Amino acid sequence: MRIIFTLAAAILILASCGNDSAGSATFCDTACRKDSFLFKPANEQGTEVTISIRDCRPDTLTWTHADMGFTRQVDLNSYLKQDVRLHPSFIDCMIEDTSHAWLTFNDCITGRGYLMKLPFQKAATVRTISGALNDFDPKFHVDKDLRAYTDRGSIFVVDVHSGKEATMTFRETYDIDFNKIHEIVDTVHITRNRIFAVLLKDGKEVPFEKQISL
Repeated sequence: MRIIFTLAAAILILASCGNDSAGSATFCDTACRKDSFLFKPANEQGTEVTISIRDCRPDTLTWTHADMGFTRQVDLNSYLKQDVRLHPSFIDCMIEDTSHAWLTFNDCITGRGYLMKLPFQKAATVRTISGALNDFDPKFHVDKDLRAYTDRGSIFVVDVHSGKEATMTFRETYDIDFNKIHEIVDTVHITRNRIFAVLLKDGKEVPFEKQISL
């Protein structure tokens, strides 16, 4: 009986651990990363964007180029006002000459999408979007060189090279929690000619579609 009890207890412990693991599923691997992220195009302008890592978390985001004479930076984790984890497969940076860079990533803990437009001019404001609909998400398709996001009432699409934008409205505001975006935004498919999205309202699918030109 003692052996049977011990075995039963072990099974219960393993089952409990399995449930905890299932309940803490993340968008991507949150294993501790120690190496910095470096984005540096093959040009002669010395342009680069770097994210240093400290205690497994993204620490300082810096961006510069050879003719700036200074380096811009923010404390990324504090700046986002949320604890995030980054994975090399779910982050990208498009650098547009010496004008600006678009940093695109999803948080591995929640799956929340972020966009940051980083101007290389000293006085220009950093643009941060925490409701990004990034192509890293398997339920979101966004054509190359486009970026998309929502403010809970519309979907906005921008061409990262030309700056041209398009908008599709929902005609009402949806109470989207960007940390649990798929509770309301089910799927998105965005091309240069079309925005298509399926939202969830009262357990029912609500499709939206608009023809655009980017």
